Amino acid sequence: MTVAVELERALAAGEADARARSQAGEPLGKVLEELLLTAEIAAGGGMVASILLVDDSGERLRHGAAPNLPAVYCAAIDGIRIGPGVGSCGTAAFLGHPVYVTDIERDELWADFRDLALRYGLRACWSSPFADDSGAVIGTFAIYHHTPRSPTPVELDAVAAIANAVRGAVLDHRRFNAGARPGRALDEPPSFASDDDEGLP
Repeated sequence: MTVAVELERALAAGEADARARSQAGEPLGKVLEELLLTAEIAAGGGMVASILLVDDSGERLRHGAAPNLPAVYCAAIDGIRIGPGVGSCGTAAFLGHPVYVTDIERDELWADFRDLALRYGLRACWSSPFADDSGAVIGTFAIYHHTPRSPTPVELDAVAAIANAVRGAVLDHRRFNAGARPGRALDEPPSFASDDDEGLP
């Protein structure tokens, strides 16, 4: 079985599980975390996935889920402003289309976050925004790699498929939970484990 077929099947199961969790009222952050873990395993390893969600102001991205990124890194980028030159995700949310940074160390989009990313061995970041039914961007899905690299055609398809599954999970959660908003990944403000809080910018 190819990775593409395995991923397709895993995402179908992951989406069904996410829908059931949302209907049961589970916090969106937990729903998205499980979906990302499913995608990471099905993709065969080597990638680290992340979701950021647009806050109520429409100007910043808040932590959604990133089960295998360092907690300190997640805390540092939580609340980044949407705009050009704000890493892969801030730029993708601003432009409304995918942004593939193949070498964080050399790409100017990462000028303000380069040292932080390199500190944790993050060398490439491919980000895709996703939108609600009106076309407004409500978040970004990103894949990080520990080596500089460009996505293959198969990987481009995988990124699009996972981003679409994430979009569906976010919208389902909003429908099933009347008070949920796209910029709130959790029922409370995000908290991060203090596994390494030295050197935070």
